[in-house]
Amino acid sequence: MCRYKSGRRKLDPQDQLTIEWAAAYRHYHAAMMRTIPIGEATSLHKKMHTVNIDAMDACMAALKPGRPIGEVFDAYARVCDGAGMKEHRLNATGYCLGTTFAPNWMDWPMFYHGNPVPAAKNMVFFLHMILMDSETNHAMCFGHTVVVTADGCESLSQRPLDLVVR
Repeated sequence: MCRYKSGRRKLDPQDQLTIEWAAAYRHYHAAMMRTIPIGEATSLHKKMHTVNIDAMDACMAALKPGRPIGEVFDAYARVCDGAGMKEHRLNATGYCLGTTFAPNWMDWPMFYHGNPVPAAKNMVFFLHMILMDSETNHAMCFGHTVVVTADGCESLSQRPLDLVVR
């Protein structure tokens, strides 16, 4: 549904594929994530995508220097829960990208409820929106790398978060 599938299989004519990748330059990472519906996007895929877009907007508005990064998770949870997706969201919504060594790009701190670490200018994070419905086998996940600026944050990706169907 989201990560860490072992084994091989052929994609079905109606399926979904979630990929998460990063590139490194001098040990600095930039990560991205996308779920791509195969065949057609169902109405649930579309709803989950819309919720994730709204959650990403709320998270980026909450990520400001001097503010606890737990507030970023709270923004994600508020949007997801308000859209009836509480049971399909995670309990974290991203993490810092540090100078860890490939193939791992995840560093401390993470976005979770109550995390008191204050965001600071020039901190770099992978901000991901993940929804998974195990009963219907639907997922919608996307994320991109953001940098904290003097008064907020901005995406370092030039790729849009549009729903891509193949």
